[in-house]
Amino acid sequence: MPRVAVRRVNEWDGPSMLKVYTPYTGTACAPEKEPPELQAYIQRIDTYTYGLGWILCEIDCQTVGFCHLTENRLDPKNLFSVEMQLYVKEDCRGMGVGRALWSLMRDIMEYGSRREVFVRVNRENTPGMAFFQAMGFAPWGEEGEETLLRYALNPVDPEAERPVKPYLIDKFDYEPAREKAATLVRV
Repeated sequence: MPRVAVRRVNEWDGPSMLKVYTPYTGTACAPEKEPPELQAYIQRIDTYTYGLGWILCEIDCQTVGFCHLTENRLDPKNLFSVEMQLYVKEDCRGMGVGRALWSLMRDIMEYGSRREVFVRVNRENTPGMAFFQAMGFAPWGEEGEETLLRYALNPVDPEAERPVKPYLIDKFDYEPAREKAATLVRV
């Protein structure tokens, strides 16, 4: 039986994640026209992993998808509001990889007391739009070619003064969430 893992990212995952991301570049599904250089991508992972969060899904130790958070472009100073990007290898779509990634990232954000998350989906990306709406995201507005979708989170501590960074989330919360997410992948 194939082994599935959904987990936090480290810089050593950069090459395999870039392989997943590269086919999306230059399409309506990615913000970049060209894939970034590996070192720049690893630097990006280092910058955001410890502050906002990156997670990936592996099947038999092969990266099949990942998602990450960035600052909310509409309100970059609001630490409780973030944007998310999610990518799944084309031959792994429909297997629950996206659902597993979203499940763990949502749990991490809620344990971390974040309050809302946005995604930007190009209007040409009908599968992406259908996926995020099925996950509970609601239309929030339009920006150029993109539809902005919002998901209201249920933070563990809605009165927190600052969000908890993903790597500081207690293992007793993180490990069960990670294991639950892995069960959502159908192999």
